[in-house]
Amino acid sequence: MDDERVTIYDVARAAEVAPSTVSRAFSRPGRVSAATHAKVMAAAKELGYRTSAPAAQERAHRHQRLGIEIPDLTNPYFAEIVSGMQEAAQEHGYLLLLLDSVEDEEREKASLESAVDVVDGVVLSGSRLSDATLNHLTKRLPVVVLNRRVAGLDSVTPDYEHGMTQAMAHLVEQGVRSVTYVAGPVNSWSDGERWRAARAVGKANGLSVHRHGPYPPTATGGEQAFAEIKELTDAVICYNDLIAVGFLVSALRAGVTVPGELSVMGHDDIPLTRFIGGGLTTLVTPKRAQGRAAVERLIRRIENPSAHRTPVEGALPVRLVPRASTGPRTTT
Repeated sequence: MDDERVTIYDVARAAEVAPSTVSRAFSRPGRVSAATHAKVMAAAKELGYRTSAPAAQERAHRHQRLGIEIPDLTNPYFAEIVSGMQEAAQEHGYLLLLLDSVEDEEREKASLESAVDVVDGVVLSGSRLSDATLNHLTKRLPVVVLNRRVAGLDSVTPDYEHGMTQAMAHLVEQGVRSVTYVAGPVNSWSDGERWRAARAVGKANGLSVHRHGPYPPTATGGEQAFAEIKELTDAVICYNDLIAVGFLVSALRAGVTVPGELSVMGHDDIPLTRFIGGGLTTLVTPKRAQGRAAVERLIRRIENPSAHRTPVEGALPVRLVPRASTGPRTTT
């Protein structure tokens, strides 16, 4: 096999061990048994796998830790993503260092700066930093971005347009003619993508689509959004479920009939949404799979960077979960 194309994953399959075991066999042979080390070395020799001196030197200083940045630890959406990350990291022999930026750009910068020298790479989940800042960071260590695309970086993102297509088709079936998108953080990449998809798909379905916001991605943000809206449309699609919950509860308190007068939809399918107002209609990605995919992609880049020179972009499916907060309009 051509040496340029042989990776530790090829060696792992041939030796019938985990990729992380192959990595340890080369970088820290004392951490694997003599029999395992011999099996890995034999497989590597047969396949023609060789580590370059710089790469081997880099691996010799591994921390076996991954930095995981999230914008809000209190948001239930991230719990399942981090759970998937934890599973994948443990399978490959890595620990996670969790960095909570609390939706603060300066705190995110400070957290990443403090982590650079103690982790082997980072996954940025919903980063609020600029593309230029992220590209500078990737010169210092491997980076994968989640819920965002940045030129030159590996990424894992939901297929927002496909999700919004399902959402608009569902609302049209309920007799909806006008929709408001209640926006999240102004510097959120995913918010911009959701709004662009809502506007384009809504127009294609003959709907009048408006934007209201931005608002904090919290239930309080949803309450504020309802209080400040001047005129209700037939339906609202919120940036996330927390905003949708705040908006929905405020609407019910104000005597608005849901879904007869107003359909409400969110994003993320957090557990709380199943119990509010008979259940919140939402758009959901496979969160655990999303977390796993990001960590596995990061580990591949850490353990064999020469075999992964070209950044990879991956889109995950988005699924509509209809519940009681959307339904046929009973008013005109």
